Formats: sequence, structure tokens, C-alpha cells
Amino acid sequence: MFDSSLRCRLLPDIQGKARLADFGISRRLNVGQTILHTRPAGTKCWEATEVLKSLEEKSDSGFKRSSDVQTLCQVAGMLVYYILSCGHYPFGEGIRCETNILDGKYNLDLVEDELAKDLIERMIQDDPKDRPRVKDTLTHPYFWENERRVEFLTKVGNQSEAENCRNADKKLFEDLEKCTVDKTFADWKNKFSPELVHKLDNHTSPYPENTLALLRFIRNLYEHHPDEAERIDLRELFPDLLATVYMFVEAKKWNLRPLLNKFFPS
Repeated sequence: MFDSSLRCRLLPDIQGKARLADFGISRRLNVGQTILHTRPAGTKCWEATEVLKSLEEKSDSGFKRSSDVQTLCQVAGMLVYYILSCGHYPFGEGIRCETNILDGKYNLDLVEDELAKDLIERMIQDDPKDRPRVKDTLTHPYFWENERRVEFLTKVGNQSEAENCRNADKKLFEDLEKCTVDKTFADWKNKFSPELVHKLDNHTSPYPENTLALLRFIRNLYEHHPDEAERIDLRELFPDLLATVYMFVEAKKWNLRPLLNKFFPS
């Protein structure tokens, strides 16, 4: 076990993967011991909310295996942002940093990848109960391989709402279209070749220019024209599509549906 305010180093292994090392103030629990009470310690601007609260209250911190991992999650989220933003802190710098950590005030504008921002935001929540577990963090779509990304989008495209994209519920349509503003898939038909669109279009009732139709188009492309689908890189065409759809599905509770729940934390 290690405590949350550890000073650690991030080292690459022989495969180029990052490894946490040098747990200088770690503590091992004795057999049968569930909690370790110790004075908080750590590096300025790299302490979790609960560690700073203990310092503010001048009290001992009680670390358990489960809570300690959740505390490390917030620090790891800060580290992810620091790396992706090339050396910036999500909670700001200087004398305001620790106050911002306590107040839950952060800014992720220096990271453009929407999936990375979503992951970081989940990890740095001030309440440990709101932070993802290790398994949930590692299965976040930011880390998905292309095959899983495609599987998710095609499964969403197989939902009845996408199948009914030509006559979608007005409220659902409006909510989803709010997400397309300034996104790469707003004018999605022009991103595919005219020949491919012509091949998949129902000429008596062509695909409309909306996001539900795009998801249905992707589903039909992989379902009925797998060879053509293999030559298309959806991530390159629509770099922000997966993040938008993932967060929309979660917001609408579609993640509770049998075909989609495996893609989300339990």
C-alpha cells in the first residue's frame, strides 16, 4: 500500500510504457490492519483534496487500501493533464493552486482531445467516491483500440433511435444536434466519397444530414460493406465523434441498455 501524497517518478519500461516508481513515503499495512493513520505529506500542487483537507484541519489522515487508490486517482489525473498540456496544472499554479484543489476549480482548456478531457475530469473530482476505479480508468474510451471504437459506434448505430433517423423524436434530435456545433461530423456526408454515399443511400429516402443518420450510416457500412469499411479511418475523418457519442449515450442513460452497458463502468 502507498499513501496518496506520495512523491513518485514516472519511468518508461523496455516496451515504452510508463511506470510509477519511487514510492518514497509508502507504508505497508500489517496483517489484519485496515487503516493507517499518518500525518499528511506531499508535494505542493500535487496533493489530493482529502490530503489538503487533513492539512487544513491539522488532523491525521486515515488511509485504507480502497480510499488510498481513489486518492492516487486524483493525483494521477493531474499528472495526465500535466503531460498532455506540456507542463501545466489543471488547478492552476502558484498560491491559488491548493485553494483551487480544495474548491474543485479546474481548467482543462489546454488539452484538445475530448476523450482525454473527459477522463481527466472524472479522475480529478474532489469527492473520492466520484472518481473512477483503476479498472474503469483503464477501460475508458481514451485507451480503446480502433476495433472497440468501431464496435461501440456500430452498436449505437444499431439502436432504434438511429434506425429511425429519418423520423427521430424531436427532443432527442435537438439534444443531439446541440452536440454537433463546430464538430468535424456536422457536415458528414461530404467527408465520405460521393460513390460510397450513393451506394448506401436509400434513393427514395436518403440519409438526412444529422448525427443519428451518420451513426446508422456507419452501422450499415460495416454491416453490409465490410471491405469498403476497412479502407476508411473513422478516427481520422471524425476525431471528435467517439467522445461526443460516448458522453451523449451516458447522459441519455443508453449505457444501461444490454448492447451498450459493456462499454461503460459498472
